[in-house]
Amino acid sequence: MNVLILTDFSETSENAGKYATDFLQKSAANFYLLNIHHFNFNRSASNLLETELVSTLEHLQIDAGKLDKYSVNKKHNFNTILSSENLISAVRKALVDKNIDLIFIGAASQDEHAHPILGDHAYDVVRKIKCNIIAVPAGCSYENPRKAVFPVDRSILSMQEQKRFFEKLTYLDSSDFTLLEIKDGDVEYSESGNLNIPFKAPVPFTKNLFKDIQKEFDIIFIFGKNLSICDQLLHTEYGFSANMNIEIPIFVYHG
Repeated sequence: MNVLILTDFSETSENAGKYATDFLQKSAANFYLLNIHHFNFNRSASNLLETELVSTLEHLQIDAGKLDKYSVNKKHNFNTILSSENLISAVRKALVDKNIDLIFIGAASQDEHAHPILGDHAYDVVRKIKCNIIAVPAGCSYENPRKAVFPVDRSILSMQEQKRFFEKLTYLDSSDFTLLEIKDGDVEYSESGNLNIPFKAPVPFTKNLFKDIQKEFDIIFIFGKNLSICDQLLHTEYGFSANMNIEIPIFVYHG
């Protein structure tokens, strides 16, 4: 498995790296730490460019070394990628060059929304990158995700699609899933639940419900094309995280 960890050298992204290592503690994996650094290539700054480049590479390699020491799995390999491209272009290039299967990114708390990679940039990655992504909240330590909640908008994901989705799911296969149907106005659905998975009655997705979810479950699982739920969870201006912190990881699944 090839894994991309986005880092801006903050405590939140460092924590996401540790979470990634723990999440895949039983799997062989190649980890790639990607840092985006906007170097000044103007001739007037040429004297400082080499120093800045060497310093950033050293910082990136030190962080990779820390994760290598932190890991308990000898089949974990840690590598670095330094890019001066914009975030989305750099991630897309890494997906192709390194054949990435899974991305980890730190999810900012309320006071970190202006951070270079966190906040709205994490939201950008979720919306624009078609790869499985786990957003790890600041300060969130890994615990085996025994209870996973799957908010479902039936207008986006039919029962048949849900069934096919669970048949091929390879991540979180030891977790107990609860499907949480999100009510869209007064829409009624004729299909009945038949997946032999706990299915809660349709409810509106509110901040109070989100608080309850974080108390009851270990991880939130979202189907990637369910953009309305991604918006509510991860958009740092209009979503829940605009005025309340996310405390459990969010797994955005693209297949």
